[in-house]
Amino acid sequence: QIWDSRPRPSWGIFQRIAGGLEHSLFREKFKDWPDVNALNVLKVKNPCAPKKDTITFVDMEPCDAEQMRAPLSETPAGLVLEMTDVGRGDGVPTDLFKDIFGHDVETRSVEMWRITDNSYEEYPKDLYGELYSGESFIIRWAYRVMQGGKKQDHDTGRDRAAFFFWQGADCSIKEKGKSAFLTVRVDSERAPQIQLDQSTEPPAFLQIFDGSMVTFKGKISDQGSADKRRRMFLYRGEVEKEGSLTELPNITSSSLRSRGSFIIQDGETMFYVWHGCKSRAHTVAGSFSAANKLAQRVTCNDKPTVLEVQEGSEGKQFWKCFDGGKQDYFSLLEDDRKYAKSLRLFNLYEDLKQFCYKEIEYNARAPKVAAPYPFLQSDLYEAEQPALFILDSIYTVYVWKGWWPTHTPDGEVLANTGSAETDFVERYKLTLHTALAYSELDTKEKPNMVVVNAGAEPTEFKCLFPWWRDWQDVPSDLPGPTPLDQELKRFLQTEFTLKELQAKPPPVGCDPLRLEQYLSVTEFMAIFNMNKKEFLDLQAWKQRKLKQVHDLF
Repeated sequence: QIWDSRPRPSWGIFQRIAGGLEHSLFREKFKDWPDVNALNVLKVKNPCAPKKDTITFVDMEPCDAEQMRAPLSETPAGLVLEMTDVGRGDGVPTDLFKDIFGHDVETRSVEMWRITDNSYEEYPKDLYGELYSGESFIIRWAYRVMQGGKKQDHDTGRDRAAFFFWQGADCSIKEKGKSAFLTVRVDSERAPQIQLDQSTEPPAFLQIFDGSMVTFKGKISDQGSADKRRRMFLYRGEVEKEGSLTELPNITSSSLRSRGSFIIQDGETMFYVWHGCKSRAHTVAGSFSAANKLAQRVTCNDKPTVLEVQEGSEGKQFWKCFDGGKQDYFSLLEDDRKYAKSLRLFNLYEDLKQFCYKEIEYNARAPKVAAPYPFLQSDLYEAEQPALFILDSIYTVYVWKGWWPTHTPDGEVLANTGSAETDFVERYKLTLHTALAYSELDTKEKPNMVVVNAGAEPTEFKCLFPWWRDWQDVPSDLPGPTPLDQELKRFLQTEFTLKELQAKPPPVGCDPLRLEQYLSVTEFMAIFNMNKKEFLDLQAWKQRKLKQVHDLF
C-alpha cells in the first residue's frame, strides 16, 4: 500500500533491517544518525579478552600552523613541455648551488585560430593578443630551447611547438569541448596540448604577447555596439612582458581596488589609467605600458590620449565615466599601513582520517614582488562544497566557510546526510583552531581573525579579489562576518546537561557517538551509577544499551 500510494519507478528494493545492524545506505537517510566510518571510529578487539570488543576513537588534530607559515617558494610553477621546463617562457637560469644547468628559450613564431560553430578559422595577425570571454582560441607557440643559456648559438637546440587551447570564462561546456576536439585536428605535429582557462594562464603563455594581451568581455560579434566605446579594464601581471588586461562586466566605481591599477576607456580616444593608493611600482609601470598598447590597438585614426590618475585626485570628468557617477567604494586612502606582501590562501580538508591543508599557489608569482590580487573568486566557489579556506590578507586572517549545495551541476537534487554534517562540523572546528594558531604566530602584524560565510562576504573581503560577482545557488540568508574567537566559543564548551544532549540535533561541536562524555562528573554518576572510566571499560554493546535508555544514542 505504501508503494502504491505515490508514483514510483518500475523497480524497487525491499529490505528487512535489524536494529543495530543498519548499513550506511539506511543510516544516511537520517539527519542525526552518525556514520561511524566518517567519524574516524576504529573497532578493535582486545587480545587479552577475545570475546570483549571495545571502541577506540581516533581524533584528528589541527594543521601545523608553523608549517603553514613557512615562506612560499618565489619561483613560479614552471611549464614543462616535452620533458623541458620552459620557466616563464624564456628558459631556466643556471644555479650551480642547486646543480641546475640552465637553458634559454626563444620564441620563433606564434599562430592563432578562432573556434567557430563547427570548425576553426585563422585569426588576423594584427589581432593577436585579443581574446574574448565568450570565445575559444587555439594558439600555436613555436620556440627553441638552447642549452647552456647561449642565445647566440641557435644550433644548440631544435624547433619545437606547443598548442594552447584557451577557453573564455563565458564559454558554454559545449564550446569548451569543441575547442579541445579541434585542437587535435589542428595539431598535425603531435605537439603538447595545454588547456588554459581565462585568468589562470601561466607566465610562459602570457609572455607570448609581450604585455599586450587583452581579454574583452563577450564575443567578437558583440564589439560593434556603440556602448563598447566606454570600457573598464583591470591590469594583472607581476612582470611587464606578462602583463594583461581584463575587461570588467560593470563600469562602476565599486569595481575599483586600492591595490590595483585600472584602465577606463572613455570614447574613441580617451584612456584613463587609474592607480590605487596602494598600487605597487611594478603595477603602475605595467598598467601604463598596457594602456598605451591598448590605445594603439583600439584607436583607428585619431591620436589617443592616455592620462594617469592617482586615487584621491580624480576630477569630475573622470567620475562621469562610471555608471552612477562617483559612489562609495572600499578605499584604503585613510589606511597608513603598507601592503607589501602577497596574500596566501589555504584549502583545509580531510584525507584518510587526517586533517590536511593545501596552499593555493599563484602560478605567475615573481621573486620579491608582492602580487596584489593573486587569487580569484572561483578558487573558493568552484571547490567541492562545503569547502573551508583560510585567507591571509596580511592584516586580517579570514576563515571562509562554504555552503551546502542543493543540486548537482546536472540539476539532480542533493540530500545532506546527518553523518556528512557531523563530519563537516568537526572539520570546521579544526579549521578555526588552525586559523587561531596561524594568526597567533604573527606577533608583528597581530592580524584580526574573522569568519565569513559564502554569499555573505563583507565588502573588504570581496575587494581582496580582482573582481567579484553573485554566484548562483548560494544561500543569501547566511549570517555576516563573525569574530573568530566568538565563533570558536561555540565549540569550547565541554559540559552539557542531559536535556541539552538529548536535543535533536545535539549541541554544535558535540561528537554524537560520545554524547555521554559531555555530562558533568556528578550527573554522569547519577545517571549511570558509575564513573566515566568504568563506563569506557564496559563492552561496546553494554555501552550502547545504556545510552539508548537515556536517549544518548
